[in-house]
Amino acid sequence: MKLNFKRIAAGALTLALTVSLCGCGDNGYLMTVDGMSIRNGVYLSFQQTAYNEAYNKIQEQNGTSDSSSSTSEIDVLAENVENKSASEWIKEQTIKEVRKFVAVQKLCNEYGITLTEDEIKEMNDDLQSTWDEENMYVMYTMGFNTLGEYYESFGVGIESMKEIRKANALSDKLFLHYYDTDGEYPVTKDEINTYLTENYAAVKMLTLKYTDAEGKALETDEAKQEIKDKAKTYAERLNGGDSFIDVKYDFDLETAQEAARVSAENSYTEDNEDKLSKEEYIKKEVDDVDVTKAEKPEDLDQFISKENSTLDEKLTEYIWNAAVDGKATVFEGESAAYVIVREDVTAKESWEKDNHEAILKEIKSDEYDGLMELTYQNYEIELDEYLVNTKYAPEKTFKKK
Repeated sequence: MKLNFKRIAAGALTLALTVSLCGCGDNGYLMTVDGMSIRNGVYLSFQQTAYNEAYNKIQEQNGTSDSSSSTSEIDVLAENVENKSASEWIKEQTIKEVRKFVAVQKLCNEYGITLTEDEIKEMNDDLQSTWDEENMYVMYTMGFNTLGEYYESFGVGIESMKEIRKANALSDKLFLHYYDTDGEYPVTKDEINTYLTENYAAVKMLTLKYTDAEGKALETDEAKQEIKDKAKTYAERLNGGDSFIDVKYDFDLETAQEAARVSAENSYTEDNEDKLSKEEYIKKEVDDVDVTKAEKPEDLDQFISKENSTLDEKLTEYIWNAAVDGKATVFEGESAAYVIVREDVTAKESWEKDNHEAILKEIKSDEYDGLMELTYQNYEIELDEYLVNTKYAPEKTFKKK
């Protein structure tokens, strides 16, 4: 399981916008930051990211972050963000990201941190492919055929995106220069283990839904109790010495075979291809069922975030209150019974290795941002007042249709 953390440098696409964006030139330069020229498109890309962040903050302020309402239902620029007008907040946030964009590159130059030709080529080839490829989501939500057309509609060309992607890649290397095992400010194994223990629960879990083989909800307490009893039987097997791999395989196979049995009963006809009796036909369909068996115990691991779990709230609470002893217990939820085995997350070395950089960013991203801010806070900025405050002002760029 890979963790998914926010990038240090901005530039990620958010396709939820339903605003009318202006077409602007990408090849011009609207400012210099500490002597580095900034493309219009780079600025506009960061401005779009800032707009999306403002939208999210307004949702949180208004208590609508879990709402299904679209961006078109919120007039972002009529709102305040952190006690400032949204327009002013967006401009300040954009400038902040531009400063960070410059700081990353200057620090990498200072430390001799570079990207190889192969890394740059792979990155640019990937961008070009994505840029030119038909994108159904963009097509149906924005009316553009490709991602490139969408970006270009508001002035962000491919050269600007190449610069942003390069800065992102350099930022990743710079971050590791500071915080990796051999870094300038290394994060120790003890720090990582403490963080993981406080923020992630490692579990293996079976989910036995209160549904029949056709996926229909069970209506009686007796039928639900049968599921709960089955879950307890699986837990007893695990605590009796059976491996989770074997128990999970048996559970998957039994579930698939029951579904095949019901399907065969419903689909049987006397003129079936093999001229089988109903009993023979059902047996054949059930016997033909095959499910994949895990090869390694770690293939079945799940990692539950304490603050950002996607599981039911009560189930998450149960997991976090469970003993870290490798013993199986059963949680009887409202829609399913769960067989849960909680284990020591610090013993999951392969998972930590696969997610090492992401975990470091979870621990040190705020400190890293602070280092960037110390670097760029005194950068001198020379800008084209007309472009920044009029032509590309948020009120113009994100004008509603």
